[in-house]
Amino acid sequence: MRRAPALLAVGLLLAVAKSAVGEPMRPLPGTVPRALRHLVASEPAPADLPLENVTIVLGLRDRTGLDAVIAAQQDRHSARYGRWLDLDEIADRFGPSRSEYERVRAWFVGQGFRVVRDSPSRVAIVVAGTAGQAGTALAAPIWLYRGRDRMYHGPRVDPSVPESIGRSVGGLLGLDDLPKFRPLVRPLELVDTRTALGPADFAAAYSVGPLQNAGLTGAGRSIAVIARSDFHDSDVTAFSDRFGVPIRFERRFVDPNNPPGIRPEPGEETEVLIDTQWSGALAPGAQVNVVLSRPAPQGDIPESLADAVEFHRGDIITLSFGLCEPSSPTIATELFDAFYAVGNAHGQTILVASGDSGGTECLPGEPDLLAVNALASSPHVIAVGGTSFALNPDGSVPSPLVESVWNDALGAGGGGESVVFARPRYQLAALANPANGRVLPDVSVAASPDNPGFFMVQDGQTRVIGGTSASAPALASVLALITEQVARASGATGLGQLLPTLYRLGSEQVRGLRAPVFRDVTIGNNAFDGHGGFPAGPGFDLASGWGAPLADALAAAVTGPGRCEPELGCLIP
Repeated sequence: MRRAPALLAVGLLLAVAKSAVGEPMRPLPGTVPRALRHLVASEPAPADLPLENVTIVLGLRDRTGLDAVIAAQQDRHSARYGRWLDLDEIADRFGPSRSEYERVRAWFVGQGFRVVRDSPSRVAIVVAGTAGQAGTALAAPIWLYRGRDRMYHGPRVDPSVPESIGRSVGGLLGLDDLPKFRPLVRPLELVDTRTALGPADFAAAYSVGPLQNAGLTGAGRSIAVIARSDFHDSDVTAFSDRFGVPIRFERRFVDPNNPPGIRPEPGEETEVLIDTQWSGALAPGAQVNVVLSRPAPQGDIPESLADAVEFHRGDIITLSFGLCEPSSPTIATELFDAFYAVGNAHGQTILVASGDSGGTECLPGEPDLLAVNALASSPHVIAVGGTSFALNPDGSVPSPLVESVWNDALGAGGGGESVVFARPRYQLAALANPANGRVLPDVSVAASPDNPGFFMVQDGQTRVIGGTSASAPALASVLALITEQVARASGATGLGQLLPTLYRLGSEQVRGLRAPVFRDVTIGNNAFDGHGGFPAGPGFDLASGWGAPLADALAAAVTGPGRCEPELGCLIP
């Protein structure tokens, strides 16, 4: 009897291989990146060229049902309020069936691919193989393409799979090696006499002090940092020592036997350091888990996110990478959205940097194209935009504080309208204009490297940096305090999909039904470097969202009653 599972697996593999002979093939459109069209095809890739990170996207089933569950988890009048689903229940109710998953897996193994990562949620399978195997099995020859400074590889045509599994496979990622996810950090400079934000300054700017004075530290809460480069512990320790904020952090490797090391590309180590340092900067009691992918080209951001969601590495997840939405394969955006939705149902709150190129996130490649960050455009994540403001000459935070949209020579806060995701229900009343897509950012905090900039430590030296890369982890640290307060009040273990609540609070504020929860940002625009963008204005806008959250007021509002009856009444125009 002990051999039965193995015999069953072999039988399934043989059955799938046999059924594929002469079977009609189903194409998977949208796999060939748009950027390949701008490169010159040189020659077929060597058959033994490794393809080490091919993601088979199965996605989720019954998205309407899953979104209904997520909405009910945020509805105080629902029996599901605050009741998170475990991963097995999510997979069984909303993922592909186990037999469907195994059938797809067996077909790829039968074609010579090696499985390197299975998905407990059954959203995706990561396999490795060669260009020759991909060309033969998927009817998609892999070619070499000549770029400006190097050769790339990618498929000449969209791949196809047999009809027997075609209805289960949404698409493939990883058949090319074009650059995809870029860290959203802006230039560093060594500190001389200049001022910038330390943790206490950020706390003063965004009313975090009352929460800290009430004894909230983020104790019992966790924050997952999505990363693909390692770093030196000594830099985190130096940041802690300089600012008096002990940061409790651990590395969580996707593959402990294959760590990524410190990546040499510009911005990579900086990104993980600022994320780690600022995720813990305001919540010294929280556990910061740095989720690290395998090294390139074997691993990347998607597998770090999958690990953070499927193994619940954090009550809050912060991600500070960018991807041009119109130029990226739609299947990539759908993959991220699937994991985001699983995380929400699992009780996780996910923050993503909105981008540093204003309304034109495809810069520099397509400077005139209005576009948003594909990783922040999902309706299941809080897109964090950027503001700027001047400190007092002594480095203190002015009171009252007036912020404008971040837009200077170094960058601008990302914002605009998605071309992939429809406008979610919670945004219907936010804008007077007839936008059809999900709009972002949702909220904004400091991001400009110059006004005021964020202190961080790298290579043992204190530096100043900016970008929405700093905004997202800093806000994640604040949410750890709020999550702790909610846990004290109700025993809830997370905040989950917080966006409907944020939009309800913003709408109540605009209607005069509650004291401000957000500092409205009405000055400036995010038309970076003269390219397209959007102006700030009263209430919600595509340059700053609802504005800057005021932590103490937000914490009280999240745990207190709504001002609209029914509670979602303020979300309907």
